[in-house]
Amino acid sequence: MIIEPAKARLVQLDEDLELFDEMGIPAGQKLNGKLNSIRQAIADLKTLLNQHPFSSTDEEIQFFKYVKPQFIARQLFALDIFTIETGKPVDTAEVIKNYFEQELKYTVKFHDQNKFMHQYYLFDGAELDALLFVRNVQPPSSLIPDAQSFDPEFSTAGDYVFARFIANEWVQEFLTDRLYSPEETERLSNMTKKKVTLKWTGDAINLAEMAYGIWLTGQINQGNAGIAEIVRCLEVTFQVSIGRPFRRWQSISSRKRVSQVKYIDQMKAAILKRLDDEYA
Repeated sequence: MIIEPAKARLVQLDEDLELFDEMGIPAGQKLNGKLNSIRQAIADLKTLLNQHPFSSTDEEIQFFKYVKPQFIARQLFALDIFTIETGKPVDTAEVIKNYFEQELKYTVKFHDQNKFMHQYYLFDGAELDALLFVRNVQPPSSLIPDAQSFDPEFSTAGDYVFARFIANEWVQEFLTDRLYSPEETERLSNMTKKKVTLKWTGDAINLAEMAYGIWLTGQINQGNAGIAEIVRCLEVTFQVSIGRPFRRWQSISSRKRVSQVKYIDQMKAAILKRLDDEYA
């Protein structure tokens, strides 16, 4: 099985990338260090694939749908952030804010241009996995109009676009953090405290489940609100610290499959019980 050693290599890569973030080195030097680490990790991933051939089509799909895109997404994200930071104008706060808002629109535009695939990604579709995540299979051009040309033995039609979606989520989170400065967050928080007395007293991870449910079902701004925006709104509204959405998602996805959304399941059970009691 290649999945477990590949995930272990991803954990090691994240530790390497965090070290570069902690170093007080120039942006260009940091980017080069990160890219070298990512390239080495991808090379190691190829080696693992040679050492552990897929035992089934299901394993191949899992690798190219969930594992490899995580490595490529880190590469795309590092390049995106470097480009955004080095392109940031030296100007007024308003001009810089407009710049970040424009960058945010680029990620939304990519999702609009790949609307079907983005919905497939968000809702974790499975019907087309054999076309998108099995090697040497060519899906209809209507699914992926701008398919990338990569090593056919280490790529599928859909793994790159899934990596792009993952990277875009991180870019959206990064840009949202820049658009909503700590000072602005504190101001909104103080305003909220004056108007309401609601405070979240449950576990913060439960609110994170709700945030992802709201985001993945597109309930706010016609589905255009980012997960970081939703999390920040809930934090201000309920006077609670949820933390970084990506870290919370890792905690949720690492749970056992039967209980990955414990709080949402608990809410559903409570509502159904209330309805059953009323009908009775």
